Amino acid sequence: MTQKKIISKNFLKCQFHAHTAGDLADHISHTPKQLVDEAKKLGYDVLSITSHRKVIFTKELKEYAQRKGILLIPGIEFEINKKHILGINVDKEIEEIKTFEELETYKSTHKNCLIIAPHPFFPGRTTLKKDLIENIKLFDAIEYSFCYTSTKNFNKKAISIAKESNLPMISTADCHDLKDLDISYSLIRSQKNTIEIIDTIKKSSFSDKKIKLITKPISYFKIGKIIVRQEIKNFFKI
Repeated sequence: MTQKKIISKNFLKCQFHAHTAGDLADHISHTPKQLVDEAKKLGYDVLSITSHRKVIFTKELKEYAQRKGILLIPGIEFEINKKHILGINVDKEIEEIKTFEELETYKSTHKNCLIIAPHPFFPGRTTLKKDLIENIKLFDAIEYSFCYTSTKNFNKKAISIAKESNLPMISTADCHDLKDLDISYSLIRSQKNTIEIIDTIKKSSFSDKKIKLITKPISYFKIGKIIVRQEIKNFFKI
């Protein structure tokens, strides 16, 4: 995984996992426009708001992002059997999906959507684990989560499955706080339009050079700080 921060003019800086106010699972302090503003400061070309169980996307918000030079792609972190899944370039129909069979039907009628398995082998009841393996054909990419240290990395199983299935990996920030938006992201070699970006990812393999993962280990202290900060926000709704 590369740690290089220099962005080639041939690559788009992309963040495909970020939450905002309006999220139906976590209390998020910043608004969608504040997320866009921060993405602008950090030089992002492409952003997707993937709040839990809800597509947060409007024409006004898309145009606001466009004025900032950012391509905003509609997204969501939806659930099947309480397991989290990322949907990129989706519409509100995806909020109603409850089974993998329904997801297969959705994909058949929404050819340009992108389905990513987020943090699939991390501890907890909301991660896909064996459901990813059993339904691997429904996934277009696997997330390389920011949440790992130099001595403990739950991404290793995800790497193994991605390699075995020849699926690309996408590094993301799973951003719940603006200060963490740049903690991990992906560079995609593509023209700056939604269909080509999605197509590039879907056609990529595990080792494809059209996708660069910008990520590095973080400390146990930082991981703990991120988790505790969100728990406090959820408890006090601040």
